[in-house]
Formats: sequence, structure tokens, C-alpha cells
Amino acid sequence: MATIVLVFSTFATAASMFYILGFDSDTNNMSFMGCLLFGAINSATDPVAVVALLKELGVSKRLSTLIEGESLLNDGTAVLFIALQYIEEGEEMTAGKMIGMFGKMSLLGPLLGLAFGMLMSFILSRLHNEPILEANLTLCLPYILFYVSEHPAVHVSGILALVACGLYMTTNRGRTHISSESEEAIHHIWSYFGFAAETLIFLLTGYVLGGTFYSFQWIWLVQLLAVYVFLHIIRFLGIFLSMPLLNISGYKLDIKQVVLLSYSGLRGAVGLCLALIVKFNPKISAPIREQIMFFTAGIVLLTLIVNATTTGFVIRKLGLSKENEMAKRMLAKVLDEHEEKAN
Repeated sequence: MATIVLVFSTFATAASMFYILGFDSDTNNMSFMGCLLFGAINSATDPVAVVALLKELGVSKRLSTLIEGESLLNDGTAVLFIALQYIEEGEEMTAGKMIGMFGKMSLLGPLLGLAFGMLMSFILSRLHNEPILEANLTLCLPYILFYVSEHPAVHVSGILALVACGLYMTTNRGRTHISSESEEAIHHIWSYFGFAAETLIFLLTGYVLGGTFYSFQWIWLVQLLAVYVFLHIIRFLGIFLSMPLLNISGYKLDIKQVVLLSYSGLRGAVGLCLALIVKFNPKISAPIREQIMFFTAGIVLLTLIVNATTTGFVIRKLGLSKENEMAKRMLAKVLDEHEEKAN
């Protein structure tokens, strides 16, 4: 589903912006390739907070897994993003060259990630009850993997390589080699670094947005709201059209679940990171760079303020919450006991 919805959303968003919302006018002066670049960046979801809420409200585990898995595979947006960025920079991209680049990045990147995953698993199997060494290994080796993947001599997708390495480490061949005494420490270390990295991205975005936008127009605010609405409609259509394939694969969805999947597609750190790459790319024209940065930050802000805070309400209204009746009775009993003691 992730790949189909991603590609559909990218092209549908670009077409909506260019032909319906007037991004080709003198006010914006964005090319169709610029709109495609924006579509690729903002078609990837990052619903970490929503997944936690879904689990808390007792929504179907299969639905939560589908949303979480989609956000993981959407990190492959980097492959499409890089191709579109090359075209926007003015490089010659023939069909054969593009297919070769996609094949290299989407196949060799994961293969390199699997190789590093096996290496990490092998080294971990030789360590026992060494929390500091194990934590350092799980932290340093992924950074080395990303550096090697993105090196000009190799030039494969570092993001896809990391995803493949992480997936390998979740299997019995990888995770079981981490000592039980070290597992909790590693979990806390990675949680902190994940939080710090996302915070840094948002701080950098705020710093960039706090600067001067030379081509800013007030009409952009109206267009931002329109793009926000169109992104939801396009995501709904993409998931709805994917229902037959999902039903065949065992993920049967009804219309209520499609609405929830559409509404819970938050945008976050992944989109902002890609927008920052565009913002500081001097080969792309300044108006396009500024608009991609502004509209991406605006979409992320709107989904975090509106969607993230109201998803619980939407879940209850759709009747998808399955709170445990036993938990409700136990909570009521505890509250009654506290009230009796207070009296």
C-alpha cells in the first residue's frame, strides 16, 4: 500500500497544485517538477503519536500495524525525492538512467543494510553483558552505514539501507544477540537520540522560517489551507483505490477504517528534513526552495495541531474504539474505593 499511495499522492498533489490551485501563476511561479518535488516530500507520513493513541484506545492491532508499517516504508520517499531533485536541478535524466538509479538505490541500499545488520549481529554475539560496548556498537555502526551508503563512490539510499539493517536486527538472528542486561539501556539511549534528532529538526525548521522569505505572498496562507485539504482528499482516494489489493493481502478495510487511515496521516520530521535539503540546495531556484520549505512546514504544523489532537475524537465518532470492558469496571471500582476513603 505504501508504494502505491505514495506514487499516487505525489502525482495527484502536483497536478492539484499546478492545475487547480494556481501554483503556475506569477504569484508562485512554480514548475510542475517543483510541485512534484513538494508532492514527494509531503506524501510520506510520520504518525508516531497517532499509533500510540490507537493502541491506547484499543483500535484493531492490524490497523495500527498497517499505519506504522506504511510510515516505515514511506522512508523510501528518499529514492523518489532524489530523482525529482536531480531533474529540478536541471540534470539530464533519460528513462534508462532513472530506472538504473531507482534500481541501484532501492536494491543495493537494502542489501548493504542487510550486510551491516549481519555484521552487527556477529559482533554482538561475541559480547556478553557489556552494556557500554553494545550500546556504542548499535549507535556507531548505523552512522557508519549511512556514511558509506551516501558516499559518492557508493551512492545508494542511506535511508533504505538503515531500514533494512533495522529490520534485520528485529529478527531472532539480530535481537537475540543483545544481552538482556543491555537491552533496557540500549532502548533508553535510542529513545533519547530519537527525541533529540526530531527536536533538532524542528529547531532548524523554526530557525529557517524565522529568516526572510524574499518572495512571500499573503495568498500563500490561503493556498496552504487548500493544499492541506487536498492532501487529505488525495490520501483518502489513494487508500480507497488500494482496498482491493489490501483485501487480497489479508488487510480487509471498511470505509470507516479508510477514513481513519486518511485522517491519521501526520507529516513530521521526515518531510521537514527533506524540505531542509531542498532549502539549502543552491542548484534549485530560490522561489521554489522557499515555497517548498514554507508549505511543508505549514502542512506539518497543521497536521500536528489539528489531526494529532482530534484523532481520538474521530476514532470514537467512527466507533473504532474497543476499550476493554474489564478495564472500565476495574477503573470504576478503584474510583469508588477512593471516593469511599475520601468520605
